[in-house]
Amino acid sequence: MSHRLPTIRFPWAGALAPVLLLLLPRPAACDCAAPGAISFAVVADVQYADQNDSGRRHYRASLEKLRQCVADLNNQPLAFTIQLGDIVDRGSGNLDRVLAAFGQLKMPAYHVLGNHDLTVGRDRALCKLGMAQAYYSFTRGTWRFVVLDCEDVSMDGGWPEDSERYQQAREWLERLKREGRPYAETWNGAIGEQQLQWLREQLADARANGQLVVVFGHMPALAAASADWALLYNHDEVRQLLESSGNVVAYICGHEHAGGYAEENGVHYLTLQGMVETPENAYAVVTLLEDRIEIRGTGSVPSRTLCLSLPVTPNR
Repeated sequence: MSHRLPTIRFPWAGALAPVLLLLLPRPAACDCAAPGAISFAVVADVQYADQNDSGRRHYRASLEKLRQCVADLNNQPLAFTIQLGDIVDRGSGNLDRVLAAFGQLKMPAYHVLGNHDLTVGRDRALCKLGMAQAYYSFTRGTWRFVVLDCEDVSMDGGWPEDSERYQQAREWLERLKREGRPYAETWNGAIGEQQLQWLREQLADARANGQLVVVFGHMPALAAASADWALLYNHDEVRQLLESSGNVVAYICGHEHAGGYAEENGVHYLTLQGMVETPENAYAVVTLLEDRIEIRGTGSVPSRTLCLSLPVTPNR
């Protein structure tokens, strides 16, 4: 036989309810103002062009979405904004218009080369994007940010057709096609050996200085975080390098407009949704903390909390 305790009602409880609620513990919020925290914005595949829509790609609408994005980001305390490639679909005039909108950002802005950006030619794309190098790195506090050129070896890499790099890309692509690889497409590419060696040196130097690393690229490096047709030609080699380094926390890219996420051996692989294919918008603010990464998405980009579990801790 069960015994139920009598319900006791206090007539004054309703009046004190607001006071009691104030005394209850509140859910923990993201401490984005914590010492050492760094927040930055990421935008992928704006792919603006003054041309009619094609399927889910709303080319003209991207310009207004980017303007709204810039206005929002300018109201936030961000260390920088980085766009992950394909800011334009094609055309030098289209590139000028979209860069004018992107140039209204009030914080430092960085670029990743995308295959569509290079339709204007590699040298012209680098000049218009204000990029001294196709791949580079920079630091903020105890964090190092590494930007890769995923069109380093690519037939869509903006290389002249009679160049050694273009011929190398053709041979690589033909071999992948013979092997039946789904990512054997001209719009994909590889990280060349010289750049891979540079990446090894960057990760080693960051490790020696107690820095954690976030890597940016245009193309995905992990199939679980993207459709396999969009992968880097040598994604396995790049992944092995990132995951064995011991200080890389994330690889963030675009290219595959549907987006995706997966974690592998302590590295978070995030493919950001493409702005050109979203009816509302698509961008995110990323906050790096000592024990986690907070991603606050806008529009089609979901918000996430990604836990960090690496042996390297930044110097203090």
